[in-house]
Amino acid sequence: MTQNPIFLKIFKDTNPTLVSIGLLLLRCTLGILLFIAGSGKLFGWFSGYGMKATIEGFGKIGISMPLIYLSTYTELIGGLLITIGLLTRPAAFAVMINMLVATLVTLPNGFMGPTGAQTPFIFLIIDIVILLCGPMTFSMDALFFKKRDLPYQESYN
Repeated sequence: MTQNPIFLKIFKDTNPTLVSIGLLLLRCTLGILLFIAGSGKLFGWFSGYGMKATIEGFGKIGISMPLIYLSTYTELIGGLLITIGLLTRPAAFAVMINMLVATLVTLPNGFMGPTGAQTPFIFLIIDIVILLCGPMTFSMDALFFKKRDLPYQESYN
């Protein structure tokens, strides 16, 4: 029986293009969900409650108004930036802090369940992966900030 080298290559080797596509999928998933959450909190879009209800709800658990606005805009703007891959690592860092706080705030409700910490925790882990790996090839960062082909420099990724 002969072995198919293409079959072995798919399972054995790492393909940089597939890694970039994987990071694009993670960025789009996290970014779109954060944008939806932030726009719902701020504007009442996507069945959200709007800023007045957001302030009332967050105020009940003792979060100050400046932090409520900071969290809302972090989700809205950070989600958009992560989706398109622009200033990805700074946006992912801000979102990481936001999701860490969200995880800690919701953890007393338990980890699982509708008010549990599982959703912000999943967002936190996905965000950390994006922060560590960067936006990769399919991003505005790669388009705008790609290092020029000089002999002593490595590629953007």
